Amino acid sequence: MTEEIAVVIPAYCPEDGLIRLVKECKDEFAHIIIVDDGCAESYQRIFKEVEADACVLHHEVNKGKGRALKTAFSYVLKNLPEVKGVLTLDADGQHTVSDSKRCVEKFLEDPSVAVFGCRDFESDEKIPPRSRFGNRLTSRLMKFFCDIKLSDTQTGLRVIPATALEELLEVKGERYEYEMNMIFYFKEHLIPFVEVPIEVIYIENNASSHFNPIVDSIKIYAIFFKFVISSFGSAVLDLALFRIFSKHIFESIFPGHYIEISTALARVCSGIFNYSFNRSIFKSKSKVKKSGSRYLILWLVQMTLSAYIVKFLTGITGITPMLVKIVTDTILFFISYKIQQLWVFKPERT
Repeated sequence: MTEEIAVVIPAYCPEDGLIRLVKECKDEFAHIIIVDDGCAESYQRIFKEVEADACVLHHEVNKGKGRALKTAFSYVLKNLPEVKGVLTLDADGQHTVSDSKRCVEKFLEDPSVAVFGCRDFESDEKIPPRSRFGNRLTSRLMKFFCDIKLSDTQTGLRVIPATALEELLEVKGERYEYEMNMIFYFKEHLIPFVEVPIEVIYIENNASSHFNPIVDSIKIYAIFFKFVISSFGSAVLDLALFRIFSKHIFESIFPGHYIEISTALARVCSGIFNYSFNRSIFKSKSKVKKSGSRYLILWLVQMTLSAYIVKFLTGITGITPMLVKIVTDTILFFISYKIQQLWVFKPERT
């Protein structure tokens, strides 16, 4: 039995599987914390059954999985300061104790690293379609938008360093989005995480899951919207200024070079806006001098490519410059985004 790990199980309307899970965990872990997330009176018999082997914390009303996790983290910080990490498990019986032990063993090799018990969504046919689709989509979005390589973003089996618990209490999210925001916290604070393959268990095709694939996915994917806002705002500003400069100012003054000049001036204005917004999005802690100089290099290259590609394609196709520019800048945006993510605003250890 290990006293270095505290087991945390948030529970909302649990089945009898929670009782079996606690009985199995008690032989391996000295500390088990269960959070009754505002369950009805009919479920209290289950919590009473496990009280002999676990500490049961109660929410008077349902507050969500994120808040339940925070309640447990607060308890650990106040009452179990000696533990090295927290093992989180789902109450629906999807996680085996043997998988939990393997994840804990991996964590104890380096207690500064977070461990995720990950299911195989690529090949395991036992996984319900809604879980398979949602997780694979989220994994791909996170890999592109956030440079986070994690095959199972929704796994509830995690081992979290105790040193991160206090700051995790401040991470936004009260429901399922909190687990996603936790991953972003690890990325932002350069806390490494590793994956451990785990068995896939779905009881009655995951009928007891309280994860709503539509409502809760909207909350989860909201984190990506800020990237779109920055790019869309910059693009709208760039296109509006390009049209004003090209059609109403420089076409008559510099007929041979109005596209290049209009592109440059529009890009200066949109570039300042985009740099300021993206520095906030990527939570860059590097000095403006460093990230700003890198952004300037990228900005100059992107501006030059945009101007000459638009001019070249306009000349050989006869399509209006505005339409060509929309297509060109859309492609350059995706390339630029990855460069900003991996180089311009690359996180650095302090």
